[in-house]
Amino acid sequence: MALTKTEYERAVAQLGHRYQVNGTPQEAAQELFRAMPEEELLAEVYRNRALTLVPLNDKGPLVPEAESTLKEKYLRWCERHGGGDCLDLFTDGPYLRTDDRRTLALALAFGTVLDETRVALGRELSPQAILSSLVWAAGIYLALWLVPEPLSKGLAASLSVVLLAWLGVDAMWGLLDGWASMAHHAHEATTFEELREAGEEFGRVIGTNAARALILAVATLSGRMMGEAATYLRSLPRFNQVQAQWAAQGAEGSVAVAMEEVAAVEMVVEESRALVVLTSAQAPLAVNVFTRSGGAKSTGGHSGTVAIQHRGGNKQVVLGNGQRWHLPRGRSYKDIPAKDKLGDELQAAAKQEAAKWSPRELSREEREAIREMRDRGLEHRANLLERQARGRWVEARMRKLFPKLSWNDRGVDITGPAGQSYHYELLSGTESNFALHGRRMASTFFRMIFF
Repeated sequence: MALTKTEYERAVAQLGHRYQVNGTPQEAAQELFRAMPEEELLAEVYRNRALTLVPLNDKGPLVPEAESTLKEKYLRWCERHGGGDCLDLFTDGPYLRTDDRRTLALALAFGTVLDETRVALGRELSPQAILSSLVWAAGIYLALWLVPEPLSKGLAASLSVVLLAWLGVDAMWGLLDGWASMAHHAHEATTFEELREAGEEFGRVIGTNAARALILAVATLSGRMMGEAATYLRSLPRFNQVQAQWAAQGAEGSVAVAMEEVAAVEMVVEESRALVVLTSAQAPLAVNVFTRSGGAKSTGGHSGTVAIQHRGGNKQVVLGNGQRWHLPRGRSYKDIPAKDKLGDELQAAAKQEAAKWSPRELSREEREAIREMRDRGLEHRANLLERQARGRWVEARMRKLFPKLSWNDRGVDITGPAGQSYHYELLSGTESNFALHGRRMASTFFRMIFF
């Protein structure tokens, strides 16, 4: 849906008037989508298809000299775009991390649309913070499509509805495919010129209208209750044409109502393809997101599904009996034992002990740290600290239950008994934690004992 420059700037000015940034732009964007906080992981894409989760402290291929040059050229670019660290990329460290480089490439992709947005925000109290937050939020939203288990719930699902209506299905896939390619090239980039090339290529793929639509959609939904956001959506220029395009794609009812009533995101796997189903009373939609790694062939008596294919060739598989194993590069299903009595005992005990946990088990220091995070409005970090405390508590209980095992303070938690080629890792069963442990111990063959 095409907008003139004047229409776009007028809409941004209207939306920006009530847009607030709490914390740094990056923190505001993460909180908006309830994305993984600084201590955890962000989604990355490699070769357009292979999916992995990369810690925020992963600096990628840059050596110190390249980091310094890239930082210098980024700041020089910022001189024409608000000055200083114009995208707030250095709030979490003095160099450009993986997600920083991707965000910079996205800003470069927006091209003149970024300038139009800055002009429209010119009268706001903190236009640079708002603009930076919008760019970060757009990048995090796009990254959520590429996680092994899509996280497009709540506001992100509503944003998907808006973009489907505004862009149409074909342009939506162009946006997502182009993002996958750009994310890969941004991760591999070692110079500002390579980042610029990646961003400009993405900009050519999506065009001015899709870039404007993405920023408007994020600005419409950010920091607002759904009813209020629906009012702003209806007030956007050319909304009647957007509504007509929504209906032309076979959707029923109002796009604004559908946006408000997105109830759930369901993963449906069929013939090795993953579908995200946006369930709404007015407008049920089913859209292909990506081709997943298919179920592994049965070998050695086992069959299962590849849950995470890491970029190093190692992978995590889930067996039909619910066991989860980490297979280093070169290992396969045939290496998994037909029976693992010790592992079964550990798994049963871990779930039993975890069920006994309650916040009453927190130490005084842990309670104070969690309370401090909540007082600062960082609920996601408070929750992370509580999950970490729970993990330490469960491990301490398990050490008492199995004192004769070889427990380790580094590397894998439990070394397998003599003559056993595989080991055991005790962990909380979140997808981000599974991915983190696979990356940390890429060369170790172990069964995941999760709770």
